[in-house]
Amino acid sequence: MTLPAPESSVKHASFGPFRLYPAQRVLLEDGRPLKLGSRAFDILAALAERAGTPVSKGDLIARAWPDTIVEEANLRVHVAALRKALRETPERRYIDSVAGHGYALVADVRWHAPVGDVHRADEGALAQSLAALAQQHRLVTLTGTGGVGKSTLAQALARRLAPQCRTWCIDLAETADPQAALAAAMALPAGTDPVSPLLAHVRERPVLLVLDNCDRAVTAAAALAERLLRAVPGLCIVATCREALRAAGERVQRVAPLDCPPPGTVPIPAAAALAYPAVALFAARATALHGAFTLTDADAPAVAELCRRLDGVPLAIDLAAGRLDLFPPRDLLARIDERLQILKGGRRTAPPRHRSLRASLEWSIETLAPAERSVLSRVAVFAGPFTLARAVRVATCAAIADHAVEDALATLAAKSLLAHHCADGTPAFLLYDSVRTYALSLLPPQDAAFARFAADCTALAAGPEGDPRHLADVRSALAWGFGPHGDAQAAAALLAASIPMWWEAGELEELRGWLATATGRGTGGSGPELQPELQPTSQLESKPTLQPALHTALGTVSVYLEGTGAGRAAYARGFALAEAAGDTGRLADAFSGLVLEHVLAGDYPAAVALAHRFQDGIRHAGSRTAQLVHDRFAALALHLSGEQALAAPLARAVQNGTVPAVCTRRRTALHTDENVAASAVLARSRWLLGHPDEALRVARNGVLRARTLGADAPLCQVLAFAMFPVAWWCGDRLAARAALVELEDAARRFPHWESLARQYRHGIVEDAPGGWLARAPATGPHRETLATLNPRYLDEGLLLRADQGDARWCAAELRRLQGERLLAGGGPAARDAAERLFRAALLLARNQGALAWELRAATSLARLWHGRGAASGAEALLELVMARFGAGRHTADLLAATRLLAQWRRRKKTGAASMDAAPAQAATPAVLPLTA
Repeated sequence: MTLPAPESSVKHASFGPFRLYPAQRVLLEDGRPLKLGSRAFDILAALAERAGTPVSKGDLIARAWPDTIVEEANLRVHVAALRKALRETPERRYIDSVAGHGYALVADVRWHAPVGDVHRADEGALAQSLAALAQQHRLVTLTGTGGVGKSTLAQALARRLAPQCRTWCIDLAETADPQAALAAAMALPAGTDPVSPLLAHVRERPVLLVLDNCDRAVTAAAALAERLLRAVPGLCIVATCREALRAAGERVQRVAPLDCPPPGTVPIPAAAALAYPAVALFAARATALHGAFTLTDADAPAVAELCRRLDGVPLAIDLAAGRLDLFPPRDLLARIDERLQILKGGRRTAPPRHRSLRASLEWSIETLAPAERSVLSRVAVFAGPFTLARAVRVATCAAIADHAVEDALATLAAKSLLAHHCADGTPAFLLYDSVRTYALSLLPPQDAAFARFAADCTALAAGPEGDPRHLADVRSALAWGFGPHGDAQAAAALLAASIPMWWEAGELEELRGWLATATGRGTGGSGPELQPELQPTSQLESKPTLQPALHTALGTVSVYLEGTGAGRAAYARGFALAEAAGDTGRLADAFSGLVLEHVLAGDYPAAVALAHRFQDGIRHAGSRTAQLVHDRFAALALHLSGEQALAAPLARAVQNGTVPAVCTRRRTALHTDENVAASAVLARSRWLLGHPDEALRVARNGVLRARTLGADAPLCQVLAFAMFPVAWWCGDRLAARAALVELEDAARRFPHWESLARQYRHGIVEDAPGGWLARAPATGPHRETLATLNPRYLDEGLLLRADQGDARWCAAELRRLQGERLLAGGGPAARDAAERLFRAALLLARNQGALAWELRAATSLARLWHGRGAASGAEALLELVMARFGAGRHTADLLAATRLLAQWRRRKKTGAASMDAAPAQAATPAVLPLTA
């Protein structure tokens, strides 16, 4: 049993491995903060408040979007994001859909209410709990890690029961003979058996004995307690020890550390931080030691993190508060890894073990057997929770067999040096941070446990159990491997295996730092030519199978963080190394990155040329995976080069080669999915070819596949590159807005996609004034797509690209938009220039087979002709183009053309004059031929 205060000092809900703090807007999974959008958080909070009962869609929308009218599709998108954040599986469901009503949180949710301020919680309320417990159990042992406050609570209990009981407190810290210490405390002659005097006392009133600090005499203390309880009715004993006495009739009560503010992505204000006992204790001790102390909002996040790093242990917090004379809170936090050196200077009257953190830890660990101390120092390499199996793999050595490691772990857990931890129902251990720091200092830097730990992390990252929750261990192993006593080869292998974990956690900045270390490269600038001279880039160059992968990964994370051009150097190096080594798989990865760089820069011919070169390189390799990579990027390059008739079949072939849509850990070098990426290209190509219904269906299927995969990068790609623009082109504003909402939620960890989502929101959906145009990409497919969605993005640079044939996929539409802009300026010369642009757009679209652009160009040109009085030619042109559409009659462009024709025909029947100002005697132009 654990005393309740640490878990109930702040109101929160718990279910499964999650803890929800509504006031702090924090969701934790096994103590790790989850990044959750504000709408999804509001939905979860509403469901948790009414756990087990359905909450209507209307109530959830009102909670997440107050004073705003939104569609149910937005709610579905955020519920899907919430399910993904909660890691739902068919076997582990948290949120159920209730047909015709809404949603329900079906997990076993428990709400924990606050119990009051720190002093009452720690001494008053807990002493009261202990007093009630002592009425039921004659022997109560308070256990917990060193410095957690066991003695403080036992003494508070003695003070509370003093009016009813005769009490003695016996400190056994420095004695091996508890009976002699008790006799001395009772002022009995040396060697006197205390049973008879105790019997005399209990005849008058109950007696309470506090056997404090039994750690060094635990066996003798247990024997004394059993003998006294048998011989003296009416006697109650409270013992304090890091482990249970294992005596007859014993009730063990674990004293947990003080509750700390949960880690979060938003800085905690001082008022909220002081609601947590650990922070309140820090502030109280700082005031007592240094006079007036006020916790400010600026210092609150540092103090909160400091208390977390000190595990909420009161002794450590007390010592830290005492160092404010030398270090402000933020400086103290920055030096937390030096805690063993700087956390000292406790009360002069305190026992020596309480005057510094090092002394406290040494006193706790000195009692361990050599094998137990060795195992403790070896498992200290784990920075996060670890299972028994992992501990055995790391700590077993020639001198300590696996069964001995298991026994040692059991002892360490019993002595409160290891904490029990349970994630997803899997029992595990966790070291307190301060204990880990001290134990790790006992391990020689050349110890083989470090290498075994790195190998274990590599196997974990590469296997099915790879999970971002293990990143703390990966980080620790990388720090050793790239350090002065480490193994850089082993660290590089771990880094390569753990890349998906970093992506899933969204820790891209840190990943880039490790990759730069592993490759010996910077992270930006233009790179070498495709065939650079192979110079060693780091001490890892001797293992070529790793270097192409690491360089490619560095290129990808740089592009995601900085945008176009940032990854070119790393991609080129990876391509050259893989090509030189004949490694087709790594070559495919680097190829995909280089094509991406060409595409983002708008150099589509270079992307096509690279695809041809890569096809030549893999022609005889027989690698299906490499062929899929080639086909996917070749389809993208051809699509952007205006070759839709070639791009669409390639994209469909990739789709057919990557089904069914099952969730796997395999990702491309760009951390997307081949099927999803092909869906995006196919949807765009099919829309351009005049199949809008199919295009929307393909885009939606891509979104469904991305959701199934449970990864944000492919979801961002299909939403941003296909779902939103295709829906907007089709005139389906509802679907486009729903896609944007989902994109905004998924893109929070990816600056590249987040920036594009902002452009869609402010520049397209809201068409808002401001500096959005200035922050849009200068060139490339995203800028071109934005221009097709809102003509305000059309600038001289894009027009020049269209004239030079660089933006071929949308050049016809850009020319049409230029013509519409000229027409808006007015004048005969403008109309003539606009007609030339409309004709050029129509011919280019027709040659490319881009029926969607052809319809738009034909509509603009027909409207111009009709305005000049050439009604028959206008109608014939529009009818000719419309007749080539087999479906999609309800889409915006076809509806507009249909309405325009109907309007003209009504006027013809009624004899009404055209509303367009036009010369009365204009010649009727000939309908343009189907080929140019």
